[in-house]
Amino acid sequence: MSKPKRPIICVVAAESNSIEQRQILHGIIEKAQEYGYDTAVVSNIYNPNVHVNSLVCENRIYDLILSDEISAIIMLSESFINEEIRKKIAGFMYQKDKNIPMLILGAYLAEFGDPRFTFINTSDETDMYEIVSHLIEDHGFTNIDFLSGYDTLEASHKRADGYRMALAAHDIPIDENKIHFGTFWMDSGEELAKRYIEGQLPLPQAVVCANDYMAYGMLDAFRNSPINVPDDISIIGYENVDKRLLHAPLLTTYQRNRADLGRSAMEIIHARLNGTEMPEFMPPKGKLISGNSCPCERDDHEFYKELDAEKVKKDYEFWNLFSSLDQEITESKNLNEFVQIISKFHWLIRDVNDIFMCLYANWYEPNAEESDLMTCREAMPWSDTAPFEMHRFNFSEIFSRSPAPAAYYFNPIFFGQRLFGHIVLRYEKPDTYDDIFRNWIKSISISLEFLRMKNDIRYLTNCQNLSDQRDTLTGMFNDYGLKKAYGSAVLHGNKEMYFILMKICLFDESVAASNDDAKIKAIIDASRAIDEFSGNHDLCGRINDNTLVCVVQRSAEPEMLADCISAILLQHKKYMEYCGANSFVCVAKKCSGVPYNEIYEQCTAEADELIRKMSEKKLISHYKEMADIRSYIYNHPDETFGSDSLHGLFPGSTGYMRSVFKQCFSISFHKDCIIARIAKAKYYLSTTTMNVIEISEKCGYLDSKYFLRQFSSVVGMTPIQYRANIQS
Repeated sequence: MSKPKRPIICVVAAESNSIEQRQILHGIIEKAQEYGYDTAVVSNIYNPNVHVNSLVCENRIYDLILSDEISAIIMLSESFINEEIRKKIAGFMYQKDKNIPMLILGAYLAEFGDPRFTFINTSDETDMYEIVSHLIEDHGFTNIDFLSGYDTLEASHKRADGYRMALAAHDIPIDENKIHFGTFWMDSGEELAKRYIEGQLPLPQAVVCANDYMAYGMLDAFRNSPINVPDDISIIGYENVDKRLLHAPLLTTYQRNRADLGRSAMEIIHARLNGTEMPEFMPPKGKLISGNSCPCERDDHEFYKELDAEKVKKDYEFWNLFSSLDQEITESKNLNEFVQIISKFHWLIRDVNDIFMCLYANWYEPNAEESDLMTCREAMPWSDTAPFEMHRFNFSEIFSRSPAPAAYYFNPIFFGQRLFGHIVLRYEKPDTYDDIFRNWIKSISISLEFLRMKNDIRYLTNCQNLSDQRDTLTGMFNDYGLKKAYGSAVLHGNKEMYFILMKICLFDESVAASNDDAKIKAIIDASRAIDEFSGNHDLCGRINDNTLVCVVQRSAEPEMLADCISAILLQHKKYMEYCGANSFVCVAKKCSGVPYNEIYEQCTAEADELIRKMSEKKLISHYKEMADIRSYIYNHPDETFGSDSLHGLFPGSTGYMRSVFKQCFSISFHKDCIIARIAKAKYYLSTTTMNVIEISEKCGYLDSKYFLRQFSSVVGMTPIQYRANIQS
C-alpha cells in the first residue's frame, strides 16, 4: 500500500459543480498547492432536498471521510441542504481522531456543535451593510425595501440585520414593514414584485434581495409590467450565482468573497498541522458587481468575463450533446473497451488532467455490499490503463502518481440502489468540473449498468463470453470456469486445499426446468451461503443445476468443513423456506495435487450415496410431516420445544412423533433441537467476529457457561477452538 507523499486535505462538499462551491474550492486548492498539500474533494452529484430512493446510494461517497490518510477536513456547510446527509457526515467526522483539524465553512449547523469543529464564514451583516450603503451613498436612495429568505433560517435574519445596520448608520428610520421574508428562490421575488405592480405595497426606490435568485424573480416579473427597472425601481442581488446573462436588465449584485474564505481556511489548517500560531480570522469582504438594474454603469470587465465563460459552456454543451460517447460506450463489450472509450472522450470534461475509474471488486454482483478492495484504471490516452488494486480508503495509491500537489474530485458512480464505485478527476490548477460533467458521469453510470447486465466479471476482464466460464444465475464459476481455475490454484500450488461439494434442492425439479421465482431465489441464496464461507482467494462454482462447489484452503478436517457450510446454509431463510432442512447434502475431501475430474467423481459418488439413503427414508410414514418439523426447528432454533409445543407441530402423540422423527433422521428430536442451536452458533463463529456471550444469546442460551458446555459436548472443542480451525 502506498503512503501519502504529501498531507491530504479532504474537502467535504455537495454538488461541487455549483458556482458557490467552485469559488470556495478555488481558494482552498490554490493555497493547498502553495503549501504542498493534495486536496481530495468528496462530493455527491445531485444533493436533492427530497428523499428520492434512486439517489440515496450516491451519498455513500461520504464513507471516504473515514480514510486514515486524511490530514484535515474542511466541510462546505451551506451546500448540504439535506438534513439526513448532514447527520451522516457528522457521524463520520466524530469518528475521526480529535487531533485532526476540522473546519466548517459557511453557516453554523447544529449537527456540528462539538468544540472540535471550527466555523468560519463571510459576514452576511457586513456584506448587506455594503450593499445598502452603496444605494444610499452613491445613488441617494432613502426608501429601500429588503427581501430576505426563509424566516426560520439564521442567515435570513443576519442579512436583514445588515440592512438595518446600514439604515441606522445613515440616520434613516427603520420600518420593519419594509422587511419581507421569502424562500431564497425566484417565486418569492415574483410574488413581491406582483404586490408592487398591483399596488398592494408602495413602490420603493430600491429593493435589496438576500440572494440573486429572488432578484431574478423580481426582474422577470417587472419586465412584463408597466414598472421599469431601473428607472422606476432598482434591484440589487447578492452572491453572484453566475446566471446574470439569463435575465434582463443585467443584475447588479454583490459577490461574497468565497475564494478568500477558502484561502483563510487553508491558512488555519496549515497552522494547525504545523503547530504554529493560528492566524487571526477576519471575514473577507466581497465586492459589488455593477449591472443595469440600478443607476450604476455596467462593469464591462465582469460582463465580458461572464460572456466568455458562457461561450465555453455552450461549446461543451454542444460537444457533449452531439458526441458519440453514449452510443460507443453502450456498445462496449468489456471493461477494457469501456475505459478506452472514456479515454477517447476525456476532452468532454473541461480542463481535466487525469481520470481514474475505481470500481468495487464485487461491483457486478447483485445485492452485494461494497467490498473494501477496489479495482482502478487510469483513463487517459497517454496513460497505462492496466487495472491496479487498492483499498477504497487508500487515496495515496492514486495521489502518489503525480509529482506535484493537485486537486482530486471523488464522485460516485451509481445506478439506482447500486453503487459501483467512484470516478476520480485530477486537476493541476485550482479548478473543478462544472454542470456539464453531470451529464458525462450519468452516461458512464448508465452504460456501466448496461455492461453489468450483459456480462460478468470474467467476461469483462478477459473478453470471453459469459457462458464460457460463469454461471448466469449466481455469477459463480460454471463447470468449465471452475475446472480451469482449479488447475491453476490446486495442481500448481503448494498449499493444502479442500474440495467441498454440496447438492441442493434435492427431490425437486432443476432450476433450468422451472420458472418458479421462489426456487430461483433459493438457489441464489444457497450460492450466497457458499460465498459467506469462502474467502477472497477461494474458488466457488455452480457446476450444474443443483450442485455447488468450493475449493478452499483451511486447516480443519474435511468433515468439519462440510458441516460448517451446512450450518451456514441452514441460516439462509430464502433457501430454507423453499427447500427445507432435508434438501441438501455436503461432502468435503482433500484435493491438493488431485485432478479436477477425479476429485469431482469421488465427492459426487459420496454425495449420491447420501442422497440414496435420504431417499429411502422418504418412504417412512409421516416423513413429510417430520421434514417440515425439522425445518421449523432449524428455522427457530432458539425456541424451547417442550411437550406442549410439539402438539402444534404434529397432531399425533408426543411419543409417537419422537419415535417417527428418530426413524426418519437417525437422531432424537431432543438432540436435533440442540444440534439446530449449535448449527446457528457455528454460523456466527465462522462468519462474524461476535464474541461467545453474544453468540450464546443469539442462539437462545440464557447462560453462556451452559452454552460453552453444550457446544463442547456436541462439537468436541470450545467455540474459540472451532473458530480458529474454521477460519485459519
